Amino acid sequence: MNLTGFSVAGMETCIEVPALKLVLDMGRCSRTAAQHPLVLLSHGHIDHMGGVAHHAARRSMMSMSEGVYLVPKAVAPAVEAFFNAAGALDGQTIARRIVPLEPGEEFSLGKNRWVRPFETFHRVASQGYTIWERRHRLREEFRGKEPAELGALRRQGVPIEDAHEVPILSFTGDTRIEVLERCEELQRTETLVLETTFLDARVSVDEARAMGHIHLNEVASRSDLLPTADVVFTHFSARYSAADIASLIEQALPEGVRERVRILAAESPA
Repeated sequence: MNLTGFSVAGMETCIEVPALKLVLDMGRCSRTAAQHPLVLLSHGHIDHMGGVAHHAARRSMMSMSEGVYLVPKAVAPAVEAFFNAAGALDGQTIARRIVPLEPGEEFSLGKNRWVRPFETFHRVASQGYTIWERRHRLREEFRGKEPAELGALRRQGVPIEDAHEVPILSFTGDTRIEVLERCEELQRTETLVLETTFLDARVSVDEARAMGHIHLNEVASRSDLLPTADVVFTHFSARYSAADIASLIEQALPEGVRERVRILAAESPA
């Protein structure tokens, strides 16, 4: 899945998903991010949600629909207060819709798609999000039959397909590595956006865990838990250059894994 935007730990995260018309976190509102009405907020740290009022106000100024903000239920009152304070400073009421959600609850996207949060493990209240899609596949007993025969069966009212739910995109936000161990859907998702903040000995695994983040060494030792499709590493510490990031990931990951990993860092596509 095509992703654009930027994510630098402690500075700003704003990842656009144009195909789904949504944004993953909103540490800063770019011009293109303002075009997407839905924002999934993983937690309340300013580098992940500090741009929401700007996003909502810009959409209002451009006569767009109000922004919709999915937030962990525990922080919803504080997010409301944040908007109210921004509106008071700006001399207006900023139009927005805040949707508090807990892991396991759902928000419909229409077109047989929905968002469902999952538990994450950060220093403050947090959650990740998976976009699910309902698809249909031919029942095994009808596979190999000619299209004309299948059409006749459909006209007769014979159920020839089964519905199944597919995780098409998962975003962890900030978290410790336990999310890979405890959230089975991440192993099946078609695209996993995984924070990988620290990459080498400049910050130890223990130090990374104390800050509520993932270290590349932890990912490498659990690479069997990564999905077999598309993996996007993001949210790197600012201490790493683009060359550092590419080289350290290349060195750490086993062959067969690194080939399916993409990088989204500062002002980059993935």
